[in-house]
Amino acid sequence: MRVYIETFGCQMNVLDSELAEALLRSAGMEITDREDSADVVLLNTCSVREHAERKVHSRLERLCDEKAAGREVIIGVLGCMAQRTGEELIKLHKGINLLCAPGQLHRLVELITAAMNSSPQIALDPPRGQAKKSTTETGFIDLLRNPFRTHLPAQAYVRIMRGCDKFCTYCIVPYVRGPEQSRNPDEIIEETKRLIDAGITQITLLGQTVNSYRFEQSGKTVGLADLLKRLDNLTGLKRIRFITCYPGGFDRAILQAMRDLPKVCEYLHIPAQSGSDRILKAMGRHYSRADYDRLIDDARQIVGQIGIAGDFIVGFPGESDEDFQASVELIRRTRYKNSYIFKYSPRPGTVAARRFIDDVPPEVKRRRNIELLTVQQEVSLADNRALIGKVVEVLVEGKSPLAKKQNKGLSPEGSSTSDNLVQLTGRTRTDHIVVFDGPENLAGKYVDVEITDATALTLIGRQKTQGEDKKDDSYFKNH
Repeated sequence: MRVYIETFGCQMNVLDSELAEALLRSAGMEITDREDSADVVLLNTCSVREHAERKVHSRLERLCDEKAAGREVIIGVLGCMAQRTGEELIKLHKGINLLCAPGQLHRLVELITAAMNSSPQIALDPPRGQAKKSTTETGFIDLLRNPFRTHLPAQAYVRIMRGCDKFCTYCIVPYVRGPEQSRNPDEIIEETKRLIDAGITQITLLGQTVNSYRFEQSGKTVGLADLLKRLDNLTGLKRIRFITCYPGGFDRAILQAMRDLPKVCEYLHIPAQSGSDRILKAMGRHYSRADYDRLIDDARQIVGQIGIAGDFIVGFPGESDEDFQASVELIRRTRYKNSYIFKYSPRPGTVAARRFIDDVPPEVKRRRNIELLTVQQEVSLADNRALIGKVVEVLVEGKSPLAKKQNKGLSPEGSSTSDNLVQLTGRTRTDHIVVFDGPENLAGKYVDVEITDATALTLIGRQKTQGEDKKDDSYFKNH
């Protein structure tokens, strides 16, 4: 049986798809990258924004039309959208054979097998109050994964927790991903060792609010900083990242670990969502603008050179021009490496959808979105151009999909003028994207690159050859 998996949404969904693939392979199923020839099509979905759900509805409409026209295919919906919409999704798209919520992924083989011979199979997570505060039942699939099949060469995601207890008023995640549940650190270490044995040198620890990681072990609480120390001791690992962080109650020990542990990268993805105290309160974010500013100041003081990424929502109900300008000022003050900026859209079932009127006109949301992006691009361009002439360590991801459109000195086809070189992309310890010319077999390796030019999104450079004088221009290599 051939199975095609299409993934929508965040890094957690990318990891869930990798775990689903390993689970299905262990049951003797074949994973294919050809949707048109698959016996089973699984859509791993996202409900965080309306746009993501619209894309899934469009895909489902086409698949169900093909099935109605005679195609023999099992259609399954996994992830957050399955949990949020439940049986209503099957009523809307009558060709769906199975729904599988994020916490039921371990049942996927059973669901596919049953769906072949019976009515649609539905496996949803229990209400939050009935959810188990343990990942024991589902944690086995993290250890089942194939360490040789990860999203990028030499890189892997490692889930350290699932769920969220923050209940921001706009956010659906606590309802579709359930309560916070932290994994046993011994399991995390075991999984990471398996990945290292398979050639992985960089791991990214995942959690909806990853700095909330807590596990009671031998009468002590293991926090994220403690876990980072244990992982830093593993031979063969070169880089450790973690995403995404929540600003409220942030443990400064995490910043100290980032400063002191050689393998922990100097990078924080720490969404603010707004620069206005009034909007932060309406969002239920449980921290003030002053709290956020202090955290950023501490990060720069404790860690030193650090890359910081943010998230913003524009057009939240009641957002005035003054509130919006506070977000503009926050971007200029924080000088994010990059920001993910979104227009507010109410999510059914959230507090904001029930309590607030979506009163900011669409054209105002669009204007604010464009303005905030423009400000971020100005900040990113200025800071990136300050890196010209520096040397950065880059973990090469492979051939660049974007540089052919935006970078100088490269052919329109995305390859260099030299026959044996291609246009490569990789990332620094601070998560800056770097493109340069090099042999394709550098994917998964670490190289030194001298920055020669920059855009708002990308650093452009040339590979430093072995033995070439590096002078004193190394950058982002504090350890």
